[in-house]
Amino acid sequence: MAYGIKTGGRTKGVPNKVTTEVKNKLVDLIDGTISELSTANLNVANKIKLLEIALNYCIPKLSHSYKETNNEQKSFRVEYVPSLEEKDNS
Repeated sequence: MAYGIKTGGRTKGVPNKVTTEVKNKLVDLIDGTISELSTANLNVANKIKLLEIALNYCIPKLSHSYKETNNEQKSFRVEYVPSLEEKDNS
């Protein structure tokens, strides 16, 4: 590097050819596998597992939120207060 200036190599924004080729081959492999996949041969448990895996890539995951609660037992006192009619009768 001469005086902090980049010389040679790939210019900014140009994709890597090897990475692009590998990604394209993986996409072709995945597409072929999915087209050959038959759900008729799967039992219910396998179908549910397949849906669970596929949904992870289709639906965004929600962030977890935790609410701290105080789990201490609270004591209370119940007091019977007679009505005015009951007080008059006694």
